[in-house]
Amino acid sequence: MTAVQREAHAFLAQFHHRPFTVTDLEKALQEQGFSLVEFSRLSNCKEVGTLLTSLQLVNYASGLSAFTYQDANLRIVFLQENLSQHEQMILLSHELGHILCGHLNRAATTGPGSGILEEQEANDFSARLMRYNETCRPRRTATLIALCLAVLVLAAVVTVGGVHRGNPTVYLTESGQCYHKADCKYIVGKDNTTAVTLRQAKASGYDACTWCFGHSGT
Repeated sequence: MTAVQREAHAFLAQFHHRPFTVTDLEKALQEQGFSLVEFSRLSNCKEVGTLLTSLQLVNYASGLSAFTYQDANLRIVFLQENLSQHEQMILLSHELGHILCGHLNRAATTGPGSGILEEQEANDFSARLMRYNETCRPRRTATLIALCLAVLVLAAVVTVGGVHRGNPTVYLTESGQCYHKADCKYIVGKDNTTAVTLRQAKASGYDACTWCFGHSGT
């Protein structure tokens, strides 16, 4: 069992087949010693603006929807204000994944400063939590929720990673050495895939799946 699987299982075990909520995620962050601060990319209240300025995070925060900061005195998860419940759940579970997997032991912030592996693990953790919540919903709404989740996960990846049209999302498996498209026959139906950008996959040494991409790798 990987660290991501272990931490996700431990978090979900407390809910006994009921869906968790944003409040549950906030409580989990608090139990790890982190406070939650909502911010705006455009204009913040005086307290939040002063905090971001004092931590030299104003420019850093301007391109993100969520990130985590830690130093000797502070532990803060920053979350963009006015997000939907689904967006909050995806982003907070992503940041919780960073924290529980120990990524803040190696860097002061999550986001662009994180390594590729750390982002993959946080994405995997978040995806596992969101899939669990899907299984707790009535069957008649499962398809709609899955579609919403797919859109929001893509939006979160685009926001955090700065993805553009020339850098699409691809998928990795735990044991494979190739990256795949979402409809690849080798990953459809599997629950152990991790979404990353094409650039991240190539930078990590993964090759293009020949079934998905032929021999072009693009």
